[in-house]
Amino acid sequence: MAERTARRPDVDEYDSYYAQYVARVPDGDVINALRAQHETFVALIRSIPDQRRGHRYADGKWSIEEVFGHIVDTERAFAYRTMCFVRGLADIEQPGIDQDVMVPASGATERGLESIADEFDHLRRANLALFDTLDDDALASRGRASGADVSVRALLHIVYGHADHHAQVVRERYLD
Repeated sequence: MAERTARRPDVDEYDSYYAQYVARVPDGDVINALRAQHETFVALIRSIPDQRRGHRYADGKWSIEEVFGHIVDTERAFAYRTMCFVRGLADIEQPGIDQDVMVPASGATERGLESIADEFDHLRRANLALFDTLDDDALASRGRASGADVSVRALLHIVYGHADHHAQVVRERYLD
């Protein structure tokens, strides 16, 4: 398994916008990286004190809860794309994700961080169960999402990189 999931996606496997996320993935098995990230990410969410939960580092920026809710929503969407591409629905283009619509509608600020941490924990476990079943053909599967071609291999890397990016933003801009 590790050998096939260690290959990084080629630049033609994703839109150039996502290069910033793919670059964040450490060398090696992306599924093992997702597993390791799972534990540290849940711990990060749960480490945030209640008095910081609604913190925004500037006017018009998301609260910490909204940032983590956005990560959950994005991971769910990318995992759904993965499932569609490997289950024979690659010919159906997947819609884009409008974070400016989804974040305010998420109710993250009313839910609290514990609820978001639990959701991420369950979601990542379910996604890892799916990702563990992917063989070489599945990883190479491609489809269209947000108007661009993307491979399943790239989607796994983007899931990791997107969460890692936002975790870094939280550490640098939201926490003391």
